[in-house]
Amino acid sequence: MNHFAYAPRILPLVLALAACELPTKLGNLSATDSTGDQAGTTADGTDGDTSAGTTGATTDATTAATTDATTETWQTATTMFDPSETTSAETTVTPQTTDGPTPIDCLELGEQDCVASPGCMAYYGSAYEFPGCSSGQQFLGCTEEIVCEHDKHTFCREGTDEAYEVVATTCEPPGFVQCEPPGVAFCDSCGTLDEAACLAEPSECQPIYGAPHIQTNGDVCADYTAMEFLICQANGGACPPFIPVVCDPDEPDQAYDSPSGCIPAGWIECGEMGVSGCD
Repeated sequence: MNHFAYAPRILPLVLALAACELPTKLGNLSATDSTGDQAGTTADGTDGDTSAGTTGATTDATTAATTDATTETWQTATTMFDPSETTSAETTVTPQTTDGPTPIDCLELGEQDCVASPGCMAYYGSAYEFPGCSSGQQFLGCTEEIVCEHDKHTFCREGTDEAYEVVATTCEPPGFVQCEPPGVAFCDSCGTLDEAACLAEPSECQPIYGAPHIQTNGDVCADYTAMEFLICQANGGACPPFIPVVCDPDEPDQAYDSPSGCIPAGWIECGEMGVSGCD
């Protein structure tokens, strides 16, 4: 048989194979176009398939939400764990405090503060006669409150001639020691007495007399025949063994010999020493 006899059969077979390949290519082209359409829809959000656009919007929203959540979490973490706050809390030193009020040093207090301070005790006494003394009850010091007997004792300030009678307590004021009464009157108690009253208190007070300086025949002499009562003062014992010349500050031109050797309290030395007695 002639081989051309098979031609009618081969031709339909070739055409069938060609027809099978073409749909495959067209199908690929259709898929490619569809993908392009979806991409375009995703890009502009308006054209193309509705489901593709929704998917793109959902993806964008999810990405934005995730970014915002990350930012908020970072901000919250920064606010809660600020390094400056943590460092400050770790380095802050709490000052030491003591329970209760600050103790009061009673020894350093004056009269008013001592009397007003609970737990402190004020001491008072009457001064015996000494230079510069003051009459009446004198504040002697302050200590912590202690139990003392209620009695009368004499206390002397250490290193001085000051002596005080303390009536309310037997405890020693700060800076004082117990001593014997000096045997003189209390401060200013004799100075107000006249001559007769002073002579009536020989154990405590003594009168001071003076020989006035006068001029006789142009000379100055001390008139021992006209002794004058000068003052009454506390009996402080023996006076110096010489005769001072004294004046009342209010009458400095009138001088006196003081034969007792005592200088009256509040008076001054003045005039010429060694004036002879008047004949």
